[in-house]
Amino acid sequence: MPRAESESMNLMCLPCGHTERWTLGQKLFIIHMKFETHSEGTMKNELKWQTPEAGGFPMHLSEKGLDFKGKNAVFFYISGLVATLSLVWVIMLSIKLLQLARTDPNVPQYYVTVALVCAAISAAALYSFYKIFKERRIYLKEISIADGTVCFRERTTAGTVEWQEKLRKFEGLFLKHYSYRGVESWYIALVHSDKTRSFPVFAPDYESRQAPEEEKRKLLARLGSTFNLITNYEKPEEKKNE
Repeated sequence: MPRAESESMNLMCLPCGHTERWTLGQKLFIIHMKFETHSEGTMKNELKWQTPEAGGFPMHLSEKGLDFKGKNAVFFYISGLVATLSLVWVIMLSIKLLQLARTDPNVPQYYVTVALVCAAISAAALYSFYKIFKERRIYLKEISIADGTVCFRERTTAGTVEWQEKLRKFEGLFLKHYSYRGVESWYIALVHSDKTRSFPVFAPDYESRQAPEEEKRKLLARLGSTFNLITNYEKPEEKKNE
């Protein structure tokens, strides 16, 4: 990108409607937030925050239910189409078999039972697939943190939730450990007294889940300094004792 100090570009931080300006010389681009540690290299965040190259604010996160691109999108939609056509084919075949059973007395009775079961299971699976696809297609979450204000917007099939809150009104940044399907992991959350307004700001990738305690504490302290909030490190044994 050519350097031009006189030129600038805008970044709209939805849903706040807040606009920040940077010169092209600052080379703002979309990256995963990365926080350098002194001894273990880089811990990568699975949450795809948009930030300036040097980190800090403004921060913007956008998550879509069907955020597929390239080969992943082709694979997803082709797989979905094949699965849908297969279920429709089973339903049509079951209906044909039921019609045949009504006109041909030689058709065994258990064929009818099998046809009914297959049709019912296929119809239920087709409806579930449609429901999940509809929910994921509608889903959208956007979080912006700029000028000391957190702006949140989430859209689901149940409706849209929007709110704004001053960053100073949050209780702090908490590092929490958890276990999911036997796998130990952790995350850092921006915590509010209203639990519905708490949300994670850092979720480690697979390689960073087993980071030593010292490195996690350094990351938490660095984020606390960036957000200008108190921090709390929840040890794994404290979580187990709850």
